[in-house]
Amino acid sequence: MAAFQLHLPDARLVALAIHYHLGRPGSETDAATLQRHSLGLGPVLEALEPRLDGPAESEPIEVDLSAYQVTRLGAALHGTVNELKQFGMADGRSAVPGFAEAFGRLFPETAEGEALDALDLVPDAVGLRRRLADAVREAEAEVEAAREAAVAEAERQRRGPLRRLLDRLGALFGRGGS
Repeated sequence: MAAFQLHLPDARLVALAIHYHLGRPGSETDAATLQRHSLGLGPVLEALEPRLDGPAESEPIEVDLSAYQVTRLGAALHGTVNELKQFGMADGRSAVPGFAEAFGRLFPETAEGEALDALDLVPDAVGLRRRLADAVREAEAEVEAAREAAVAEAERQRRGPLRRLLDRLGALFGRGGS
Protein backbone atom coordinates (compact mmCIF):
# COMPACT_ATOMS: atom_id res chain seq x y z
CA MET A 1 0.00 0.00 0.00
CA ALA A 2 1.17 3.49 -0.81
CA ALA A 3 -0.03 6.40 1.29
CA PHE A 4 -0.44 9.82 -0.30
CA GLN A 5 -1.01 13.11 1.49
CA LEU A 6 -3.15 15.32 -0.75
CA HIS A 7 -4.11 18.92 -0.15
CA LEU A 8 -7.70 19.70 -1.08
CA PRO A 9 -7.05 21.04 -4.61
CA ASP A 10 -5.00 17.91 -5.47
CA ALA A 11 -7.59 15.65 -3.82
CA ARG A 12 -10.28 17.24 -6.00
CA LEU A 13 -8.16 16.61 -9.10
CA VAL A 14 -7.68 12.99 -8.01
CA ALA A 15 -11.45 12.64 -7.56
CA LEU A 16 -12.03 14.14 -11.02
CA ALA A 17 -9.45 11.74 -12.50
CA ILE A 18 -11.24 8.82 -10.86
CA HIS A 19 -14.57 10.02 -12.27
CA TYR A 20 -12.91 10.19 -15.68
CA HIS A 21 -11.51 6.68 -15.22
CA LEU A 22 -14.81 5.19 -14.07
CA GLY A 23 -16.68 6.88 -16.92
CA ARG A 24 -14.74 4.89 -19.49
CA PRO A 25 -16.34 1.57 -20.40
CA GLY A 26 -14.47 -1.44 -19.05
CA SER A 27 -12.26 0.55 -16.70
CA GLU A 28 -13.14 -1.62 -13.71
CA THR A 29 -13.33 -4.94 -15.56
CA ASP A 30 -11.01 -7.87 -14.90
CA ALA A 31 -9.25 -8.67 -18.17
CA ALA A 32 -9.19 -12.41 -17.47
CA THR A 33 -12.82 -12.93 -16.40
CA LEU A 34 -14.47 -9.88 -18.02
CA GLN A 35 -16.32 -9.33 -14.74
CA ARG A 36 -16.41 -6.10 -12.74
CA HIS A 37 -14.00 -6.04 -9.81
CA SER A 38 -13.45 -3.83 -6.79
CA LEU A 39 -9.65 -3.71 -6.98
CA GLY A 40 -9.61 -0.48 -8.98
CA LEU A 41 -10.43 3.12 -8.17
CA GLY A 42 -14.14 2.83 -7.36
CA PRO A 43 -13.60 2.20 -3.63
CA VAL A 44 -11.04 5.00 -3.50
CA LEU A 45 -13.58 7.49 -4.81
CA GLU A 46 -16.17 6.32 -2.28
CA ALA A 47 -13.69 6.95 0.55
CA LEU A 48 -12.38 10.22 -0.88
CA GLU A 49 -15.53 12.14 -1.85
CA PRO A 50 -16.96 12.70 1.65
CA ARG A 51 -13.72 14.43 2.66
CA LEU A 52 -13.70 16.97 -0.20
CA ASP A 53 -16.14 19.47 1.27
CA GLY A 54 -13.74 21.17 3.69
CA PRO A 55 -12.03 24.55 3.27
CA ALA A 56 -9.04 24.75 0.93
CA GLU A 57 -6.70 25.32 3.91
CA SER A 58 -7.79 22.13 5.67
CA GLU A 59 -5.45 19.33 6.74
CA PRO A 60 -4.08 17.09 3.98
CA ILE A 61 -6.25 14.14 3.04
CA GLU A 62 -4.51 10.77 3.32
CA VAL A 63 -5.28 8.24 0.62
CA ASP A 64 -4.00 4.64 0.78
CA LEU A 65 -3.69 2.92 -2.58
CA SER A 66 -2.56 -0.53 -3.66
CA ALA A 67 0.09 -0.76 -6.38
CA TYR A 68 -2.62 -1.61 -8.91
CA GLN A 69 -4.65 1.45 -7.87
CA VAL A 70 -1.59 3.69 -8.20
CA THR A 71 -1.10 2.50 -11.78
CA ARG A 72 -4.77 3.12 -12.55
CA LEU A 73 -4.57 6.58 -10.99
CA GLY A 74 -1.53 7.42 -13.11
CA ALA A 75 -3.41 6.47 -16.27
CA ALA A 76 -6.51 8.34 -15.06
CA LEU A 77 -4.53 11.53 -14.44
CA HIS A 78 -2.96 11.26 -17.88
CA GLY A 79 -6.38 10.95 -19.50
CA THR A 80 -7.85 13.70 -17.32
CA VAL A 81 -5.27 16.19 -18.57
CA ASN A 82 -6.44 15.55 -22.12
CA GLU A 83 -10.10 15.57 -21.11
CA LEU A 84 -9.71 18.92 -19.30
CA LYS A 85 -8.26 20.44 -22.47
CA GLN A 86 -11.10 19.07 -24.58
CA PHE A 87 -13.70 20.00 -21.97
CA GLY A 88 -12.50 23.59 -21.80
CA MET A 89 -12.40 24.00 -25.56
CA ALA A 90 -15.80 22.32 -26.07
CA ASP A 91 -17.61 24.75 -23.75
CA GLY A 92 -18.10 22.25 -20.94
CA ARG A 93 -19.12 19.22 -22.99
CA SER A 94 -17.52 15.82 -22.50
CA ALA A 95 -17.86 12.44 -24.16
CA VAL A 96 -17.06 10.77 -20.82
CA PRO A 97 -20.28 10.01 -18.91
CA GLY A 98 -20.49 11.91 -15.63
CA PHE A 99 -17.37 14.03 -16.21
CA ALA A 100 -19.19 17.36 -16.62
CA GLU A 101 -21.31 16.76 -13.51
CA ALA A 102 -18.27 15.73 -11.47
CA PHE A 103 -16.34 18.76 -12.70
CA GLY A 104 -19.14 21.11 -11.66
CA ARG A 105 -19.51 19.43 -8.27
CA LEU A 106 -15.77 19.27 -7.49
CA PHE A 107 -14.98 22.74 -8.79
CA PRO A 108 -18.13 24.74 -8.00
CA GLU A 109 -16.35 28.05 -8.60
CA THR A 110 -16.48 27.25 -12.33
CA ALA A 111 -20.26 26.81 -12.24
CA GLU A 112 -20.64 30.16 -10.48
CA GLY A 113 -18.99 31.93 -13.40
CA GLU A 114 -15.77 32.83 -11.64
CA ALA A 115 -12.53 33.15 -13.59
CA LEU A 116 -11.45 29.49 -13.24
CA ASP A 117 -12.29 27.11 -16.07
CA ALA A 118 -11.16 23.64 -17.11
CA LEU A 119 -8.12 24.90 -19.03
CA ASP A 120 -6.88 26.63 -15.88
CA LEU A 121 -6.71 23.25 -14.13
CA VAL A 122 -4.51 21.61 -16.78
CA PRO A 123 -1.17 22.84 -15.29
CA ASP A 124 -2.27 21.67 -11.83
CA ALA A 125 -3.22 18.23 -13.18
CA VAL A 126 0.06 17.94 -15.09
CA GLY A 127 1.99 18.97 -11.98
CA LEU A 128 0.19 16.38 -9.86
CA ARG A 129 0.84 13.70 -12.45
CA ARG A 130 4.54 14.59 -12.47
CA ARG A 131 4.74 14.54 -8.66
CA LEU A 132 3.24 11.05 -8.65
CA ALA A 133 5.33 9.77 -11.60
CA ASP A 134 7.95 7.98 -9.48
CA ALA A 135 5.28 6.25 -7.39
CA VAL A 136 3.46 5.21 -10.56
CA ARG A 137 6.64 3.74 -12.08
CA GLU A 138 7.38 1.79 -8.89
CA ALA A 139 3.80 0.52 -8.75
CA GLU A 140 3.93 -0.54 -12.41
CA ALA A 141 7.10 -2.55 -11.71
CA GLU A 142 5.46 -4.15 -8.66
CA VAL A 143 2.31 -5.06 -10.61
CA GLU A 144 4.39 -6.49 -13.47
CA ALA A 145 6.50 -8.57 -11.06
CA ALA A 146 3.35 -9.93 -9.42
CA ARG A 147 1.90 -10.76 -12.84
CA GLU A 148 5.08 -12.57 -13.90
CA ALA A 149 5.13 -14.52 -10.62
CA ALA A 150 1.51 -15.56 -11.15
CA VAL A 151 2.27 -16.70 -14.71
CA ALA A 152 5.32 -18.68 -13.51
CA GLU A 153 3.27 -20.33 -10.75
CA ALA A 154 0.50 -21.21 -13.20
CA GLU A 155 3.07 -22.73 -15.55
CA ARG A 156 4.60 -24.69 -12.67
CA GLN A 157 1.17 -26.01 -11.65
CA ARG A 158 0.33 -26.90 -15.24
CA ARG A 159 3.44 -29.01 -15.72
CA GLY A 160 2.39 -31.69 -13.27
CA PRO A 161 4.21 -33.48 -10.46
CA LEU A 162 6.31 -35.84 -12.61
CA ARG A 163 7.72 -33.00 -14.72
CA ARG A 164 8.50 -30.98 -11.56
CA LEU A 165 10.34 -34.01 -10.09
CA LEU A 166 12.37 -34.45 -13.29
CA ASP A 167 13.22 -30.72 -13.27
CA ARG A 168 14.44 -30.94 -9.68
CA LEU A 169 16.52 -34.03 -10.41
CA GLY A 170 17.96 -32.35 -13.49
CA ALA A 171 18.86 -29.31 -11.42
CA LEU A 172 20.53 -31.50 -8.79
CA PHE A 173 22.65 -33.29 -11.37
CA GLY A 174 23.38 -30.23 -13.51
CA ARG A 175 21.05 -30.94 -16.38
CA GLY A 176 18.09 -28.91 -17.48
CA GLY A 177 14.96 -31.01 -17.12
CA SER A 178 12.95 -29.18 -19.75
